[in-house]
Order: sequence, then structure tokens, then C-alpha cells
Amino acid sequence: MNAPVRHSFRIAQTISLVLPGLLWLGASPVFAQEGEAPTADETGLAAPRTSVLYLEPGTPLSRQADFAPPPPELPEDPELDPEFAERSRSISRFNEAIADAETIAGAWDNSLVEQLTTLGSLQQQQGNYSGAIETHERAIHVQRINTGLHTIDQSPLVRRMIESYIAMRDWSQVDTYHNYLFFIQQKSYGNTDPRLIPALGELANWHIHAFAMREGQSLAMRLSSAQMLFATATRLVDMHFGRDDARYVEYQRGLARSAYLVAQNQDLLRELDRAQFRAPQEALRDAIMVDTSLPIRPLGFGAGEDALQNIMAYYREQEDTESLAEATAQLADWYLLFNRRGQARETYRQAWEALADKADARDSRQRLFGQVREIPVYAADDNGWMIENLGFMADEDEASHDFIDVSFDVTQWGEVRNIETLGEPSPSVENQHGWVRRSIRDTMFRPVIAEGDIARSDGNQFRYRYWY
Repeated sequence: MNAPVRHSFRIAQTISLVLPGLLWLGASPVFAQEGEAPTADETGLAAPRTSVLYLEPGTPLSRQADFAPPPPELPEDPELDPEFAERSRSISRFNEAIADAETIAGAWDNSLVEQLTTLGSLQQQQGNYSGAIETHERAIHVQRINTGLHTIDQSPLVRRMIESYIAMRDWSQVDTYHNYLFFIQQKSYGNTDPRLIPALGELANWHIHAFAMREGQSLAMRLSSAQMLFATATRLVDMHFGRDDARYVEYQRGLARSAYLVAQNQDLLRELDRAQFRAPQEALRDAIMVDTSLPIRPLGFGAGEDALQNIMAYYREQEDTESLAEATAQLADWYLLFNRRGQARETYRQAWEALADKADARDSRQRLFGQVREIPVYAADDNGWMIENLGFMADEDEASHDFIDVSFDVTQWGEVRNIETLGEPSPSVENQHGWVRRSIRDTMFRPVIAEGDIARSDGNQFRYRYWY
């Protein structure tokens, strides 16, 4: 039985039969935050995009005149790589070697897996992502025939396929293979094995990324899935390693992130009352099986408060004074975001007092509380991923970015007042700058703390980079 190298094996068909509860989160189009897609003008050229697609967190403006945000690490053209030609020759040699091996040992010989894996990696480095996917898919097929349908050995290949689909911004397939990767790990390790912990966290983080891009049939399911997965990862860490394991804080932070998104998007949760969305979430809860009492409808304020208090307890146990002060301040931020001003003020005072016994208390307090800070601080956790993968762009060839310098006041309750643009922007960017200013005006900030009490601060200067 022979099979050409172009053979395509669709794992998605297999998953749809064995794990329907994980596959309901298909992709939807990427939406801009403002405005419509560019249209062609009378010359047939695309009109310039004027809407803001993505706003990065602000950076306090340096007094240096040449200050600028670090340049984004955009993908380079593989053909500009000096090793491009050598990889092309290697690809030709591997194609010949694979053809020879098929002739001698057959199309399903296990020795092909290593050669196909290397060939796919070379294609990926060349920017030939569709070719890499096809090659890695075939390597998985050979591997499954030789070592079993759910072999854990296919995990590295599935990860490479995810990388290729991310590069192609095919979010539906990224979703499919993230779910498949989790499925084979769960199938191999079981529900309570500690080796499943990173798989839970990885899938939870993918759902958060997908939510940030507004990808999926149901955004409520993204939040529900993320919260259940973070909660399960936390419980497994506690079960096997105890709460002094650093991953406990990592997943508690994930819970706080998901809880904030839930609190900000309560209108979406009605979707979970519909059977077509509720059933897959029940299937996911039953699949992870650590705690079948986990709620299908994700929680907001209470879940976030509990997670932040658990993070405080971790740093208190570690006797890490500065991290405890920051964790306490983040709990105070949480109260401020939900307009619980009395609790916020008292908790900020506790954060200030936590540093009292440090030898460098004054410097530590200035470092943590001498500058306003956008809250919640973990709302920016996705920024690096978004910029690296341009998840907000429909076409990376059209990606452009610019920045705006602004000055604004922050009240003792974290509200923005008197926002102004610094400098003289050209009329062509005024619409974009207006959108950015409105976004900043709606943002909450941690106020400065002076002598243990929250205080108003005027004339805060920040630089914001935005994408359009």
C-alpha cells in the first residue's frame, strides 16, 4: 500500500467523534474595535485603514526626548534568512530520502516519522506553513498506525501544527488542535495525573487568547472553559504539590483574569442557558472530573476575590514582603474596580504597611505606589501574545502602528480626568487619537499612595502604541 507525501490525514474528523464537548468553539471572523474593513477606491486600491484595531497598555513617559516603546517583534520574511537556500536544498534531499524509504520499507514504516518531522520543521522555517501542516499531519498518521491511536508521542507534532495554524491565523484549526492536544494528554495520563497540569493551563490560556480576539461560536463558552480549566489545574497542583508550588499562583492569577472578563461581560453569559452551549460545557466539566461541582456559569467578583486572597496567602507563606504588598494592592485594585471604595482604601493601606519593616521601605513604596498603574494589572497579560501573533489583524501585510502621548489626572478613586494629547498630531490621525483618548478615559488606574492613603495625582504622562 503506497501513499504520496501529499497524503492528508484529518485528525479533526476523529476528534469530532470522541470529544464533541471540546469542539464547540469554532472560529468566527476577527472584528475590528472600530470602523469597517477597508474598501477599494476608484483606482482599485484599498483605502487606508483609519480605525484602531488594538491598543497596547500605556508606558509612563520618559523624560528622554527619544523615548519610544520597544519595536514589536514582527515575523521576518523567511527568504531574507541567509540559511533559506540551504534549507531549500535540505528539503529536496529529505523528499528524496522519504521517497526512497517508502519504496524500501513501505508508506507506513515507523522510521518515516523522524524524517517527516524534520521535513515539516524545515518547511515551517521556510514559511511554507500549509506544506508543514500536511507533512506533520502525515507524520502523525504514520505514528498513530505504529504506536496507537492516542499515543502521547504525537504531542510535539500537534504543537508544531498549532504553530503553523497560528502563523496562518486559521483560528478554527488552532482551536481544533489545541483541543486535540489536550484530549490525547488526558487520554494518556488520566484525569488526576500531575502531568496533566500544564495541559490544563495551556488550554485555559488558549481560551483567554481566543476570547481577546473575539473568536468562537460562543464567547461565554470561552470564559466558562477557561475558568473550569484554571480551577482544575489549581486543584491538581494543590493535590500533588501543595499551595507552596509556584504554579499555584500562576493558575490563581488565571482564575482572577477569567473572573474579571466574566464580570465585564455578564451579558454574554445568557448564552450558557441555551442547551446547544450548555451541553458542551457540561461535557468538559465531566471530562476533567476533578470536581463535578464546578459551575458551568463562570463566576465574577467572588471568584476573583478568592483567587487574589489565595495569592496573598502564598506570598505571606513565602515571606516575600514586596510580592505580598503587590498582591495586596491587586486585591485593593479589585475592590476599586467594583466600586467598593471603603474596602479598597483599607486594603491599599494594608499594602503600604506590609513594607514598613523593609530596610528600603521608602524605595519599595515609591516603586510600587509612586506611579499610577492601569488596573487590573493582569488585563495586559495577553499583550505579548497578541503582538507576536497579530491576532487582531485580518492581514498582517496591512499592520501599521503609531503612538500617542497623553497627559491626564487620576483621582484618588482611580478615575481618569482632564486627558489631553501632548504635541500637535496631524489631522489625519485625529480620529484614531480620539478613539484612544476615549479608551483611556474609560480605564481605571491604581492611584498613587502617599503616607499610607490613596491620593489624587495630576499630569500623569503616558505613551500608548496603537495598531490600525
